[in-house]
Amino acid sequence: MYWYILFVMQQPLLVMFLGSPGSGKSYFARQLAEKIKAVRLNGDSMRMAIYGSVENIDCQLSKDVVNQQTFGAIDYAVEQILAAGCSVVYDAHHNKRDHRAKNEKLAKQYAAVSILVWIKTPYEVALRRGQERAASADQRQHSEERMKESIARHMANFDAPVDGERVITIDGLVDFEKQYDSYLSQLAECMTTSEK
Repeated sequence: MYWYILFVMQQPLLVMFLGSPGSGKSYFARQLAEKIKAVRLNGDSMRMAIYGSVENIDCQLSKDVVNQQTFGAIDYAVEQILAAGCSVVYDAHHNKRDHRAKNEKLAKQYAAVSILVWIKTPYEVALRRGQERAASADQRQHSEERMKESIARHMANFDAPVDGERVITIDGLVDFEKQYDSYLSQLAECMTTSEK
């Protein structure tokens, strides 16, 4: 099966994510992008690039407009990167099935393989991480109340994976090397199953 992993890794990948805030998506995405030599695009980093500071983001009148501009820019970049034959690690919430389906279609258009990585982490751990992590361009630190709101919003807008989606489930409590080993074995299994 190892030869199959090597074959798959020669194809461009579009890696999308499920997982609540604080689950460890960015932790995994950062290291995965480095390991597979992919371009990582992160929603929080793109917001900072567009607006310049957290204060500028927070003072915008419409969060919908902020998100529309942010993810419009990321979606444009995703298409250009896939068109160039490179892999993309799309480090953002992909809760809605229709958005994932759109990205799957885009990946297929450029002969890339779309993968959905679901980082599973207990609620209390995710809640604590969001409060304790250092704020940076690609992640924000929140109060307990803000984290609870963020996780609740995530759960309210969550479409579970459906048959036909290539889903890799990652334990958000283990270190990256264990996560990556699990990712590789599940990737091979996903690809073998999807070709049958």
